[in-house]
Amino acid sequence: MTIRFEGIEKTYMVYSRPQDRLWEWVTRKQRHRIHVALTGVDFEVQAGETFGLIGENGAGKSTLLKIAAGTIRPTRGQVFQEGRVAALLELGAGFHPEESGYDNIRFMAALHGLEGAAMEDFIVRATAFSELTKETLERPVKTYSSGMFMRLAFAAATAIDPDVLIVDEALSVGDLHFQKKSLNRILELRERGATVLFCSHNLYQVRSLCQRAAWIHGGRVQAIGATEDVVTAYESHERRRYAHLRVEAHEAAKKDEAAQPAAASSSGAPLVKIAGLTIETGDGINPAQVDSFQDLSVEIEIESYGDAPFHVLFAIVRPDKDNVFGTSTQFRAEGKPLQGTGSHRIRARFPRLPLLSGEYLWSVYVLDDSGIQVLDMAELIQPFTVLNQKHREFGVAWLEHEWVLAE
Repeated sequence: MTIRFEGIEKTYMVYSRPQDRLWEWVTRKQRHRIHVALTGVDFEVQAGETFGLIGENGAGKSTLLKIAAGTIRPTRGQVFQEGRVAALLELGAGFHPEESGYDNIRFMAALHGLEGAAMEDFIVRATAFSELTKETLERPVKTYSSGMFMRLAFAAATAIDPDVLIVDEALSVGDLHFQKKSLNRILELRERGATVLFCSHNLYQVRSLCQRAAWIHGGRVQAIGATEDVVTAYESHERRRYAHLRVEAHEAAKKDEAAQPAAASSSGAPLVKIAGLTIETGDGINPAQVDSFQDLSVEIEIESYGDAPFHVLFAIVRPDKDNVFGTSTQFRAEGKPLQGTGSHRIRARFPRLPLLSGEYLWSVYVLDDSGIQVLDMAELIQPFTVLNQKHREFGVAWLEHEWVLAE
């Protein structure tokens, strides 16, 4: 089903104080300012297309998705769409906190016009997909964790086989198992011809799922087209923005040497970014193939635009996101974080890499000095294949062993 946005604009009246609404009505004098969340949005999403929305926080992505879902109306313009729409917007949106999981699923079914056998089938499919226990589903949803909310919401939204699925950052919540299951469900719906509007800060997911994408900035569409072109343009913008922040931090430090730059800019953006990852073997830089028991080293480059301390965590992972091995600068003997404006290079060596045949990737995370808050991430990058050509053992990793035969 095609979705067409024509001349979409969304504005909000912002009051400094709640009582200003009353005084405005009494005095007939304007006491508000206009905030423009979206303006001049014109594009079309083709039927059966998986379309990505990217951009920084506050750009207007969620507002556009709410307009597409019909939960809010545009100030100007129109949205044209048909068919059954399922939306995953704010966490827990559409759920009554005092009612049980079962009752909320029944309510969702009723909203879609299901009754009788169709409703019972909906409930069975939704509860099975959610993997929530009977005891959990009988509890009020106000007792649910964010991960449970996400399971219930995604299961209920996709149990109807929607013509249009709208997903706004919902997959960033929950465990890896259910994230993978949800992504597979999106792929399944796409194969069936559903149209998917997908918003995420995880650019790897956007690249993997979406045929086309739009970059929203300041309420306007900055770029639209093939996903790789749009994501590359957005990444270039982000690099320029962080370079500007780096200059600002340097100038501030020169003006006041005692000042300590914050871990984030006034816009909330982290001041530490992953600049690149390089692997090296005796065969060269970033080889596509590595032999088992070959020496390998990995170098991670980090750009810091402030003086806040941080840690770097990296992991070798398989395509299904299973971690093979992970470590962090926090786990070193001294455990000291990195610090200082400029470029930082972290290098780790793997003598006689003990991986056996298979496909592997890297995931890199920049964490704050506590090792908890994620400041930047690059997941499932730099793929490489390991071939175990000298031995017949199988699995993921070589384990030292001895055969002891009983006589």
